Amino acid sequence: MSTTRASKASSSCVLIAVIVILLSLVRVRNSHGERRKRIGIRVISQEDARKRLDAVFGDIGRTIATYESLERIETQARRIAAGKYIIDAVKVLSIFTFGAVGNGSHDDGPALERALVAAKIYDSKVMVHLPAGHRYFIGAPILISEISNVELRIDGIVLAPRELYQRSGNYQQAMSPEQERMQFAFFTFAHAKNFTLSGAGEIDGRGKRWWRMRKRNPREKAPVLILFRDSYDIIIRHLELHHSPFYHLVLLRTHHVLIDRLQIYSPSSSINTDGIDILESSEINIHNCWISTGDDNLAIKEGSSRVYVRGGFFFRGHGLSIGSLGEGGTTASVKHVYLANVTFIRTTNAARIKTWQGGQGAVKNITFTHLYVAGVSYPIVIDQFYCPQSQHPGMCSNSSYAVKVSDVQILHIAGWHTSGVAASLHCSHALPCTITLEDLHLRSAPGCSNVVRCLNVRTRPLSSIHSSSSSSSSLSNACQHGDEMHGYRLDLTRKERRRLAANFSCIHPP
Repeated sequence: MSTTRASKASSSCVLIAVIVILLSLVRVRNSHGERRKRIGIRVISQEDARKRLDAVFGDIGRTIATYESLERIETQARRIAAGKYIIDAVKVLSIFTFGAVGNGSHDDGPALERALVAAKIYDSKVMVHLPAGHRYFIGAPILISEISNVELRIDGIVLAPRELYQRSGNYQQAMSPEQERMQFAFFTFAHAKNFTLSGAGEIDGRGKRWWRMRKRNPREKAPVLILFRDSYDIIIRHLELHHSPFYHLVLLRTHHVLIDRLQIYSPSSSINTDGIDILESSEINIHNCWISTGDDNLAIKEGSSRVYVRGGFFFRGHGLSIGSLGEGGTTASVKHVYLANVTFIRTTNAARIKTWQGGQGAVKNITFTHLYVAGVSYPIVIDQFYCPQSQHPGMCSNSSYAVKVSDVQILHIAGWHTSGVAASLHCSHALPCTITLEDLHLRSAPGCSNVVRCLNVRTRPLSSIHSSSSSSSSLSNACQHGDEMHGYRLDLTRKERRRLAANFSCIHPP
């Protein structure tokens, strides 16, 4: 009888020990960037298993009889690592089962494609896993279409080629300029449904050669790092994306998306390396992302609505931009955007709306609230005369057509700026903007003015706008008399940004 009881006790102990061991093997970040434990997979030797059992159970782990032998435990662990075992009803397919090498030089792209194609055959949730401790070189762009109920988990490092590779894309005559720019991508997920891209790893776009090429010729196309198009119910979380040749992450005609705790980085000198771009998409939730780029940290573009950004740090880059809209006389609209509790550090702008002359459409029901800015050049910008040299060399022609900007709320903004201009609101004469300004606590760098500059703006109550600059300029009558800086180019040059970074000098002294 005692032997039977010992056997049953041993069975429970061994199963608990295996769970504890698996839980201890992989870490994840919490919302503060720290790491904590997560269920993971690793094959251990019998000797390691005995040591861990001893550490958990002491002498009893050595004396009681086992219900399942350590050989059986090891066999199950190997089956898990090979993707032949089910954990929590999720089947795990390791990329190594499909021929990956993971040494950073062998092309593991075909193995990844085989794994993702294999995942399509299952009715239940499947995880395609790229384990930590390996570098996976992907030698050519990958297109995965019609995939559902799959999680692609990247815990290692994925590398794109260093050299330029062949351009591809689904180009059509009816596309807008922005749609054309987004067709060429390194990773494309088309018609995905209930798909998750996650992991504690990183994707390195190795985009330096592309930046040099586009600096010489801005009209040359470079690839987006990750593109989701025509997709639904998407989760993207925890990964690090960096050095993309062009935009890092694009959502095109994609709906019901959660983007959570991504880290995105490219140097400030990189060309058009937007962090996240959203085009013709809706019901997008972005939480607690850290983004530092050479262009827009986050851009919400034509045809997008119900985009909610809560929490996060935007470091360098151009901040959050709605647009640009109306390029080339096109009709474009963005509606129902909510940006809250985001910190902007040394960005060119914090929140910006940018439209081209000659375009049509609407920007409506936009809320920027509870933002903090530090060392930002222009915290709040509405620019309806957008014409960057990188996209349109030379001057843009004037036009009486414009995208209508209305129902914009700018609330509870605090911090300090380096330009002497707390807000620059330049709207179309044909369609003046309607804006609510409330509770702006913005101060300027020492010796600078602290003003709101307006052109064709219809404001709502300004009674709770505050000035705390070192100058005597007041924001209380901000948009009373207008501003004749028609067509003023708001983007700083790189030379000006470098000078600011060195000494925080004032761009517009009082």
